[in-house]
Amino acid sequence: MTDVPERRRFLRGAAAAGAGLTAVGLIVSGSRPADAAEAKMANTAGMKVGVVLETLSHPLIKYWGDECARQGGGFGMQVSVQDGERNVQKQTSQMEAFISQKVNFLVLQATDAAGLTPVTRKAEKAGIPVITLNQDVAGAHTGFVGMGHYAMGVQVAEGMAKQLDKTGNIVVLEGVQGTGANIQRMAGFKDTLAHYPGMKVVADQSAAFDRKKGHDIFQTIMQGQSKIDAVFGVNDEMAIGAAQAAVEAGRRGNIKFWGADGELDMYKAIKSGLCDGVSAIAANAVPDTVMFLGAWLMTAMVPGDKFAGRVELPPYIVTRENIDQVPWPAA
Repeated sequence: MTDVPERRRFLRGAAAAGAGLTAVGLIVSGSRPADAAEAKMANTAGMKVGVVLETLSHPLIKYWGDECARQGGGFGMQVSVQDGERNVQKQTSQMEAFISQKVNFLVLQATDAAGLTPVTRKAEKAGIPVITLNQDVAGAHTGFVGMGHYAMGVQVAEGMAKQLDKTGNIVVLEGVQGTGANIQRMAGFKDTLAHYPGMKVVADQSAAFDRKKGHDIFQTIMQGQSKIDAVFGVNDEMAIGAAQAAVEAGRRGNIKFWGADGELDMYKAIKSGLCDGVSAIAANAVPDTVMFLGAWLMTAMVPGDKFAGRVELPPYIVTRENIDQVPWPAA
C-alpha cells in the first residue's frame, strides 16, 4: 500500500506544478488553493467519502470499489462503497443519503447519464464535489476520471480491420443503453468503421454489459447469421460470453472476438485463444486517480459547483502478439 507521506509528496508535486493533473488542467476559480511554496497539505484523516458504483456484480467494478476504499484508507479517509445494482432510483437514493450525511466528496459511476444528473446537481449545490468514475453524467460537475471510451471504440475498429484485412461481417453487443461508456465507445467504433466500407455490422443488440447475456444473445444471433467474421463486445464480459457461445455451437473458427476494458479474464481469454483482442487500460488506474483527485480537491479547498477537471486515461491494444509484453491486471 502507498503510505500517507508518499501520497502527500504526490499532492505537493501537484500543487507546485499548478495542479496540472488532467488533460484539460484543473481550474479552481473562486476557491483558495493550497500555497505551493509552503506545500501545506490538507489533513484528510477522518474525511468521509461516498462511493456509488454502477454494480458490484461486475468483477472489474468490484475491484474498483475495493481500490477506492484502499486508496482512501491510505489518506485516512472513511470510504463507504455502495452497490447501485444498475438502478437509477437506487443510485439516486444512495447519493441523497450521502448528501444528508454531508460527506466531503462523492464518487459516482452513473448507470444512466441523464438519470443521475439531477442528484449530482443537488450534491454540487450543497457544496459537495462529485467526481464521476468512468460513467459520466449529462450535466456539469466537479470532475470526471475514466477510460478514454471514444478512443477504445476507435482502437477496436482498427484492430478488427487489421485482423480481417478490412472486410467482414460484424456483430456488436452493446452495453447498458444510456451509459457514457456505451455511447462513447459505440461512437468511436462507428466513426472508424465508416472508413472501412468492406466491414459491415450485420447485428447490433444490447447485452447489458453481462457475460451470460452476451452468451445467450450471441447464441440467438448465430441462428440468424450464417457468416460472422468478428464480434465487438462493448465490454470484456459480453465478448467472453459470446466467444464461449461460439465454441459451444462449433462456430469459433476464425471469428475475431474483441472487448473493451482490460480485465483479467479477458487477458486469460486472449492468452488461451478464446478471444482475439481488447482495448485496455491498467485496472487500478481509474480508482487510484479518482481518489488522488479527491484528495487534491480537499487540499485545494475546491467546493462543490466548481469545475476542477476531466481525466481520460488513454487505452492501448492487447492481442496475442503482445499479451506477454504488457502488465496483466489484478482483476
